[in-house]
Amino acid sequence: MLKKIPLRIRFTLVASLFLLVSCVTLTLLSNVSAAHMIEAVTVMPSMGGTSTPILDLEPAAPTEPANELYYHVFQQKTVVATVLIILVGSVATYFAAGYVLKPIRDLSSEVQRRNVENLGEPIALPQSADEIRQLTVSFNQMMADLQHSFLLQKEFSANAAHELRTPLTIMQAKLDVFSLSQTENPETRDMIHAMSRQLERLSRLIEDLLCFSQDLPLDKTEPVPLFPLFCDIAEELSGLADEKEIEIQIEPTDCYVLGQDRLLERVFYNLLENAVEYSPSHTQVTLSAKQETGSVRVQVADQGEGIPEAFRRSIFEPFFRVDKSRSRAVGGSGLGLAVCKKILERHHAQISVRPNHPSGSIFEIVFPS
Repeated sequence: MLKKIPLRIRFTLVASLFLLVSCVTLTLLSNVSAAHMIEAVTVMPSMGGTSTPILDLEPAAPTEPANELYYHVFQQKTVVATVLIILVGSVATYFAAGYVLKPIRDLSSEVQRRNVENLGEPIALPQSADEIRQLTVSFNQMMADLQHSFLLQKEFSANAAHELRTPLTIMQAKLDVFSLSQTENPETRDMIHAMSRQLERLSRLIEDLLCFSQDLPLDKTEPVPLFPLFCDIAEELSGLADEKEIEIQIEPTDCYVLGQDRLLERVFYNLLENAVEYSPSHTQVTLSAKQETGSVRVQVADQGEGIPEAFRRSIFEPFFRVDKSRSRAVGGSGLGLAVCKKILERHHAQISVRPNHPSGSIFEIVFPS
């Protein structure tokens, strides 16, 4: 239970407990000592016996009731002093802990600001030569190594994609020339068709790799009307939808968002294509956009099998598949949704998925207006 309390409060409680034990112990010892002293003062006059009277210039010893009164006053004062010491000490400990822990809070704030875009930016070192400075140095070194790994990964993906483009282009050209020749052999035609589909799938995977490895900066943004964009994408996917007998329904809207038309087209194309590919025949896919207070909400709804709740966050990670065998059967690369998320992050938009009752999924995008 104590581990869930902030470090500053935890330190204050421990210090207050130490003060409490120390003050209570000191108070008990003081009261015991005072009681013994009062007893000694009360007994001393009777120790002289009946010897010759001596002129006593000292004040008379207090009587027993007066001793008891002084003792009770002493007890009250020690209790009040104990309570005040504990309260003042606890408050002072709280503020002292805040001062001592301020470098840790500053370091925590700097760490929370780090993301993929500023991993290479080092945290300023504190002036003090203590453990916090050493922790900052270690964190900066770790972030530098991580940034280097990310750059190597990006360069590898981009270089691999570029290197694969050339042989794929040559293979596709050879295959196109071969397909133009008149052949009546059904097995040959099936082979050409299968090879064309696999080359197309590999080409799309390479394009996704290139897109995912790039920074995709938004150098220039402009208002993008959504309804014409939706209609163009639906027209491109009409052949696939007709083949599966799926109806694509686009709700009229006058909404627009700020961004790059080419990148947003890729996002909605991927989402709509996934909805059509993973939906059963004789179903409907709906694409809509609504203006809300401070945002524009876009939804792509299908009537497929849906996505289990445990996977609704993971599907936006690279190469993640809910059903690997089924994804490969329809030619999925596992990068489409990751690319969508990356593009939307550049547009300061959020993407999520939720169930579509009674069956299916709804991919929801919220753009700032």
